[in-house]
Amino acid sequence: MIDFSVIIPHRNSKETLPRLFETIPVSPSIEIIVVDNSDEPLTKDEIDINREYSLYWAEPKRFAGGARNVGIENSRGKWLVFADADDYFTPNAFDDFYKFIDSEVDIVYFGMDGIYIETGERSDRGDRFTNMVKKYLSGKIDEKAIRSGFSSPCSKMVKRELVSKHNIRFDEVAANNDDFFALQAGYFAKTITAYDSLVYVYVATAGSIMHKRDAKTMLVRLEVILRCNKFKKEHGLGNYQGSVAYFFSQAAHYDMKTFFRFVSLLFKYRQNPLIGCKNWFHTFKKVRVQDKEEQSYITK
Repeated sequence: MIDFSVIIPHRNSKETLPRLFETIPVSPSIEIIVVDNSDEPLTKDEIDINREYSLYWAEPKRFAGGARNVGIENSRGKWLVFADADDYFTPNAFDDFYKFIDSEVDIVYFGMDGIYIETGERSDRGDRFTNMVKKYLSGKIDEKAIRSGFSSPCSKMVKRELVSKHNIRFDEVAANNDDFFALQAGYFAKTITAYDSLVYVYVATAGSIMHKRDAKTMLVRLEVILRCNKFKKEHGLGNYQGSVAYFFSQAAHYDMKTFFRFVSLLFKYRQNPLIGCKNWFHTFKKVRVQDKEEQSYITK
């Protein structure tokens, strides 16, 4: 009986992957699935980790989302746990996961920590999800808010049965591949719960997709958010739509052709550009502060 399937997309992360493995307990009830996304498939000898795990390959054009989908399709665990090869679990993570091993809920949400790889200083990138858990447990936000807003696939455990029943998969795109997966899982879950504990550490690395601000990446991000907003409108979650104003503030840095591509996406998804604008200034200010702190990590 496999309790957990830990699914890890991997690309150019041979140096950090051992650190992640060290934070996953050795147990016959935990299977580790690494899905290589490199141009040419890597072998276990090249990865060089002396540990039991399954290794698969997904074509690079499928991106990290496609790698995660391959992992889902080959998983056997009762619960799915996702991790990026650059990140790692906290020492208490699997103890906390096992507290819910027999739970009837479909998703358990946890808190997330963060760190800057270059300095070892703490990053606040995970605070959004930690605060969401705290606010949900204290009654400051409702269940729909955490179901629709906890966009990371990490820091949660998801029933494999839920994913299989509704054929939920990751978008195979260059950025934000996890948003729609997390939204659908949250929507279709019969019951959910949350636990106020940090189980995952997001590691900020230079050049990662999280820090890319080039026009192509931003267009992909915008379209994913618009697809999510469309789903929310169609499923009674219209009040939880994400703001797109930030993308148009960034579009001013690109050429006119790119700007009009941004605008064309609004028409394609029939999106009101003012949706979510009441929180836009706060979000914009926060992003500006984060970008200033992480200036050396950002690529354009």
